Amino acid sequence: GIGPTLYIIMESDLKSQSQFDIIFKYADDTNVLVPQHTDINMKEEFEAIQLWALNNKLIINVAKTKEIVFRRPNPRYNIDDIIPILGIEQVIEAKLLGVIFNCNLRFCSHLNYILKQCSQRSFLMKQLRSQGLSRKQLNVVFEAIIVSRLRYGLPAWAGFLTKDSVARIDAFLRRMFQYGYCTQCYCVRDLITVCDEQLFQSVVKSSHCLNQLLVKKSVNIPLRPRGHNYVLPCCVFDCYKNSFINRCLFNFV
Repeated sequence: GIGPTLYIIMESDLKSQSQFDIIFKYADDTNVLVPQHTDINMKEEFEAIQLWALNNKLIINVAKTKEIVFRRPNPRYNIDDIIPILGIEQVIEAKLLGVIFNCNLRFCSHLNYILKQCSQRSFLMKQLRSQGLSRKQLNVVFEAIIVSRLRYGLPAWAGFLTKDSVARIDAFLRRMFQYGYCTQCYCVRDLITVCDEQLFQSVVKSSHCLNQLLVKKSVNIPLRPRGHNYVLPCCVFDCYKNSFINRCLFNFV
């Protein structure tokens, strides 16, 4: 067994085979993103990763390796069925760092998952209330075990929530306030705004890994004053506009 730092150093030479494909890593979690139009397909990318693992005396856990094909919600723009890689299960949902991604970029399963967790934790809040904790003390626990769960990874999936999903979260938060578990009635839109602002303030720093996704405006192009100096992207599809970076660029003008 090697430590996570040593593994990150070992994996630093693992690169994609195409300039269009992306490999993103977190500790020992490696993911390959292959767009629809590319010169190297997923099968070739996976074979290159297998060869890298073989050369570095590592074994890929094929049982935990999944393939997911993302499709636009509108079937008119969907691509044909893709033949799965031999020995790799092709799924419609996959969990990445605690967030459940669906093949059509809907997060209903993830929302059901976190609301179930929050409902289970609300039972603990009930037990603590019965033990005599004040509302102010309960609020501290509520923010620690429930609000923090809702906030986890929120910028990644908040832009894809439907009105019904937002209403479900708000209804749950209202119940928690009525039960006396918190000192204020939280609103999911407020949580999204706070999380977006906090993360975007970090992204605008040149040292942040997402800063490369921002394009600074040209000094020769006169534009009206706004809250940032970045070019607004041309968004044709809602899925693209609702993603974190683009959502922030349009909201924080």
